[in-house]
Amino acid sequence: MSCCAASAAQTSRNDAATTASPKSGTAAGAARCAPERRSTIAGTATETASATLHHLDNSPPLQGWTDKPSARESQRLAMLVMHQEVQMMRIFCAAAFLGASASWAQPMKILKADYQIDSVDRGIRLFVREKKAEGAKAGEDNVVLFIHGATFPSTPDFDLQYKDYSWADWMVQHGYVVYMFDKRNYGFSSREKAMDEPAAANRPVSRSFLVIRDIGAVVDHIRAKNKVSRVTLIGWSWGAMTAGYYTSLHGENVRKLVLYAPLYENSLHTNIGAGSGLQDKRVPWQFNYGMGAYRLGSAEANNKRWDGEIPVQDKTEYREQGVQDAFNAAALATDPTSNTRTPPSLRAPNGVMEDSFYQATGRRMWNAANIYVPALVIAGEDDTWSFPQDREGLMRDLTNAPAKKHVTLPHATHFVLFEKQRFRFFEEIDSFLKSSASAGR
Repeated sequence: MSCCAASAAQTSRNDAATTASPKSGTAAGAARCAPERRSTIAGTATETASATLHHLDNSPPLQGWTDKPSARESQRLAMLVMHQEVQMMRIFCAAAFLGASASWAQPMKILKADYQIDSVDRGIRLFVREKKAEGAKAGEDNVVLFIHGATFPSTPDFDLQYKDYSWADWMVQHGYVVYMFDKRNYGFSSREKAMDEPAAANRPVSRSFLVIRDIGAVVDHIRAKNKVSRVTLIGWSWGAMTAGYYTSLHGENVRKLVLYAPLYENSLHTNIGAGSGLQDKRVPWQFNYGMGAYRLGSAEANNKRWDGEIPVQDKTEYREQGVQDAFNAAALATDPTSNTRTPPSLRAPNGVMEDSFYQATGRRMWNAANIYVPALVIAGEDDTWSFPQDREGLMRDLTNAPAKKHVTLPHATHFVLFEKQRFRFFEEIDSFLKSSASAGR
């Protein structure tokens, strides 16, 4: 590869990893550069050598020369001049390419909009965040909705503004128009009265059958705003449960479905099933309603759970130092009451815990056989919420999905989106979403 082309290729590869902008300027510059070199090097160098020799014909002999240069000297001089022309052309090409790259390498401008919409149920307002590149056009193939899990709302999960940990920004840089929202009683969405009372005074709030009404409201909003008929859903943990639940009922609104760390079917769930704190010890087949309307989530509790999933003593083998603190701080900031408790903690509805207990003890809320869109089932191998049996059950029941794929990521936990394997995780999902083999019906 020529010097100019090699420089162009290397710069292109480096820029593509961090920016997105029109390729035409650089490509055209490189294309102009190469033909000029081919024509100019052969022609201009010979012409320059000829002119130099003509000058020598009419000039006093150079020191050491007694007459006109010999044919060998003329050839040597021509080669020398040609070499100088090549070097000058390389400098010219590099300068031209750098000039083009200066405009091409401008960082992508990501636009963010935060707002609220009405849910289906009166009095419930849902927080929505939209992120997209400036000038991006939405279509069925690039509009995605992230659906958060059981404890934390959407923004710390999918848009953590710490180094390069925002999955939303990564998706925008890869051509997507991204949405996320907070389910009722989470984050910046409406909180009902029970969330401001002692937890024990009420039964669990935000049951899944209500939350899928919130999903429906957001999906309908996105469809109307972007003039598309279908939206891709990406659900994490309980978000995968509710995304699957919604899709099993409203598949006509969904283009593709990504189930990240889903709970589905496993009678051996010791942390949320039989024998766990979620079970009523007096009525073993029933959920422990003594847990109340909500629970408290602290940084310490989250760290303990995350650390417990990493099966090696040195946690930095899986996770970069600092990301835990950044995530916990972002999560606690979504609850205005978090600093009124010691240690600081956010309120997380217990409706998910009731539904998860029943799901883990054989009483499923939905059947994957009712899903008629392409589906990706993905999780880390060390996840203790989503077990292989859950994912195998999903793959078994996804009989009507036109395409289905199961991916297990090694050296990854329930929190792989914040771990060292995150880019492989992102790329697996991106590949599935862009694959024509899973384009749907």
